[in-house]
Amino acid sequence: MTKSVFFLSDGAAVDPEREREHERSALEVSTTKAFVDAVREDLRANKIYLPTLPALALEALVVINDVDSSAADLEKVISRDAALTARLIRYANSPLYRGLNTIASIRPAITRIGFQRVKNAVYAVSMKEVFRTSVKEIEKRMDGLWTHSVKVGAQAAMLAKEQPGLDPDVALVAGLVHDIGHIPLLIKACSYQELIDSPDYLDKVLRKLHPQLGGSILKLWKFDQHVIDVAAEHEDLKRDPGDEPVNYVDVVQVANIIAHEESDHPLAGVDRSTIKAFSRLQREEGETGLDEETKKVEDALF
Repeated sequence: MTKSVFFLSDGAAVDPEREREHERSALEVSTTKAFVDAVREDLRANKIYLPTLPALALEALVVINDVDSSAADLEKVISRDAALTARLIRYANSPLYRGLNTIASIRPAITRIGFQRVKNAVYAVSMKEVFRTSVKEIEKRMDGLWTHSVKVGAQAAMLAKEQPGLDPDVALVAGLVHDIGHIPLLIKACSYQELIDSPDYLDKVLRKLHPQLGGSILKLWKFDQHVIDVAAEHEDLKRDPGDEPVNYVDVVQVANIIAHEESDHPLAGVDRSTIKAFSRLQREEGETGLDEETKKVEDALF
């Protein structure tokens, strides 16, 4: 098919397809600037949309943080929500907490996890609700975001089991929330139809903005600093902590890249030999896939 070319009155050739591409690019740039400016203004004015944990999970966390509370007190709160109860029981039966017998009720689940460590377990099993949305324009994206976050969290937990000084529960939560900055950005993007209509361009905007915003959200939620660091730093592929011990940013960064294997995401094609987190974890050659035990941890969260 012959390509159409028009000529201006001065004789200069005009390629309609190239002109349309130029217009689309200009529109994307102007839309992105308006979007970024609006997000910054919302942050300054403390008007940014913040996802929240379910009320019952927050109530459970209050009980956990009360030094006078017992496992029985926590059981009374959690047992009021059948879904939360079921997920916590599945979590206690996951490879993170191997036991001789399968647990079938909430009290032994709390006992197996340990009252002092159950805080992260409650975060983990209730986080799914944070990724729910009734906004049709981003519903599919939010579902995909949760699925990816579960993969990263489960893989990070199993990686942390191999590292001295790291808690698999903390690694799991850090992996689940590493992309939490996407959520307010997706909600905000619904007001910018040009971004919704250009998913590839929206992805670029999200990748650029979500780490800093995610760290800010977790800081407001009063998460531990190492979990905040994960959200803020996991996309920095040039980070080099030197001789510092392996930390949660390392395990989540590796887990995040592994979770994108065989996808069209930019991280799927990165040269892992250039990323310090991979060498810092000192894993065996080829030992990067999601194994059977990791998938069992995933299943406990869905």
